[in-house]
Amino acid sequence: MNYIYTHMPQEQDIGFEERSYKVCEGVLEYNGRKVLYLDAEACDVTFCDRSYAMHLGSINVKGYIIKWQYGKNENGEALSEIETIEDEEERREISGLLRACHNISTINFV
Repeated sequence: MNYIYTHMPQEQDIGFEERSYKVCEGVLEYNGRKVLYLDAEACDVTFCDRSYAMHLGSINVKGYIIKWQYGKNENGEALSEIETIEDEEERREISGLLRACHNISTINFV
């Protein structure tokens, strides 16, 4: 299934005051196709039970790039066409590649 992805600000703190949340887009070459993923990082996180984490990180795989930054929306944000990754074997292989180069365990396919 294809969908339109709106690119997020890169290397900017987009979190609330006194917190830090950054997202960096990345592209992974896989079987002759390009995979768009987001490397998300949060710092100084407080949870409902009053526990605290200095750093949380995850990778969110958006999917295969069909058309890269082909236009902009009404807010001037870049748009790309993305195809979701449904195949479980492809997901496992892509997760393994991303874990190896980013040293992170949490990988989500969205």
